[in-house]
Amino acid sequence: MLQVPEREARVIFQPMNRVLTVPGGTLLLDAMRTAGLAIESVCGGKGTCRKCRVILTRGKCKVDARIGGKRLTAAEEAKGYYMACQVRVVEDCEFTIPVESRIDSPQILLSATVKIDRVNPAVVRYPVETMPSIGPLPGMQSIRLTGYTGARPHVPDTVYQQLRAPDEPMLATLSLARIPPEITGVEAARGAGPLYGVAVDLGTTTVVGCLVDLQSGQIVGTGSALNRQITYGEELMTRIGYASTPAGLEEIRKAAVESVDQVINSLAEAAGIRKTDIVDMCLAGNTVMHHLFLGMAPRYLELANADVSRVPVVKKAASLGLSLRDGATVFCLPGVSRFVGGDAIGDVLASNMYCSDEISLVVDLGTNGEIILGNKDWMVSVSCASGPAFEGAGATYGVRAMKGAIDHVSLDPATSDVSFTTIGGVPPRGICGSGIIDAVAAMVTTGALDFAGKLNSGHSRVRPGEEGLEYVLVPAGRSAIGRDIVITQQDIDYLMDTKAAVCGAIGVLLNKCKLKVTDVRQVYLAGAFGAYTNLASATKLGIIPEFPRAEVHPIGNGSLSGAYATLVSRSQRVVAEEIARKIAYVDLMVDSEFFEEYLAALYIPGKRELFPVSYGGKGTLYESR
Repeated sequence: MLQVPEREARVIFQPMNRVLTVPGGTLLLDAMRTAGLAIESVCGGKGTCRKCRVILTRGKCKVDARIGGKRLTAAEEAKGYYMACQVRVVEDCEFTIPVESRIDSPQILLSATVKIDRVNPAVVRYPVETMPSIGPLPGMQSIRLTGYTGARPHVPDTVYQQLRAPDEPMLATLSLARIPPEITGVEAARGAGPLYGVAVDLGTTTVVGCLVDLQSGQIVGTGSALNRQITYGEELMTRIGYASTPAGLEEIRKAAVESVDQVINSLAEAAGIRKTDIVDMCLAGNTVMHHLFLGMAPRYLELANADVSRVPVVKKAASLGLSLRDGATVFCLPGVSRFVGGDAIGDVLASNMYCSDEISLVVDLGTNGEIILGNKDWMVSVSCASGPAFEGAGATYGVRAMKGAIDHVSLDPATSDVSFTTIGGVPPRGICGSGIIDAVAAMVTTGALDFAGKLNSGHSRVRPGEEGLEYVLVPAGRSAIGRDIVITQQDIDYLMDTKAAVCGAIGVLLNKCKLKVTDVRQVYLAGAFGAYTNLASATKLGIIPEFPRAEVHPIGNGSLSGAYATLVSRSQRVVAEEIARKIAYVDLMVDSEFFEEYLAALYIPGKRELFPVSYGGKGTLYESR
């Protein structure tokens, strides 16, 4: 029987006035992915996060609820709100994406703090000498690179033809990224421009890159973009599930490559160069991001005993879909385990803990958390599911660090009056991770929250809500969304669960190594958590233990720093591989001690041994540099 395809429907997305034609029956979230619209979708379309809210303003749609999904509130449904992951397009229609569902103007950490003493990149230029070949093949020419003493390089036929009997002095571009080395291009010495490389941090949420002059090591420009995989799920396990089929893996791989390519395009355009002027690239990201970028099936990473290679992957850029200079390669920093990847190696490189006698702790809390303890002789690592709690996306009114996000909060202990700042200084549309940590820590001080993380129903700002008690942070009249911005008991429970996982993970590391908090002398805080979070609030809440004898160093984007270091220095590529081999890994999913530490950390601030100052010990909390 002949199957008649469903008629196409036109969908209009406001306020961006984007028009898209899709087959009837298309899931609205899929249509938005196709249109390249960035919308909050923490759960990846399972219907559990309720972040992908849209408002139907014209036409009709069909609700297709996910099994196990949640519903919006009755008030929201009465106003025409739907969840994009639970709506199918059946006719021409128009949707408005409300301000709280959009991902606009994200605040992205760009800094790269690592310093390289000697620039020694993997792609270099040498003057070319040609002479008649001595041997049985008359007419052939011998090619010599002046000053080069390494292994005999491979010369592709197209390049060899350009090298034969040149009319003027020539320069050959030699890539030492793989064995054997390869001459990837040749050009006239007169007027030859700089050699450029790109360092990229492929984050779960954002992609950050810097364009580098490989001959000087100077950073020419920086750029960033949202990772287009966001709509496939915020958490790593969700993306692994989406990539469980060949079609799903290819779809999510293309999203990663397109995100990286977007950053490269912006860097090249800003610098006034062509993408084909870029001859090398280094990329750092967590293990799952590496797999998804390279098109490697990640399903085995769900297993606790997953055997992850600690050897860096080097691929031709063209094979990944990146249109850089012919022969350009992509060097991916090596990983350690299923959730401690090249980004963590970058953190270690940026901190210099790998060459220090003192005991150091590196903490990088993003969508996934990596924690490393040790010094130049030994290092031990763990990973914990910090999830989006510290990025704001996990809360009812949580948003990413973008324009309109509440980023810092203070409360008057006597009056409970709330003061806050927002990114961009505009009315608040939600609260991001640093703001939530500030707010919850202040709620403890004012008595709105007890030591077990439970709201006090007798507090003036605590009221019953549709899903239990909630704390009114911003009344509707002061918000940009026309509704009260509240922090619910469920939001606090989620934050408490995450903070217990982080603090418990650090406790496990200290116990395994027979160390106390007073033994740690250097604490390195990587990423946006280290750059923007109020450390006093984080320790008051019990996310990070107190280290009374430690100096604290925010190190910025350690992942990007590691990518930059390996881009401009071949010796740093060797160091990165040595670090990956050296680091031991403790898998908390199968560690019996972690559950005990986790339970103890469910209270504010946590175990007495981890918070000596809060429990009446002597000494100052930190010395920051």
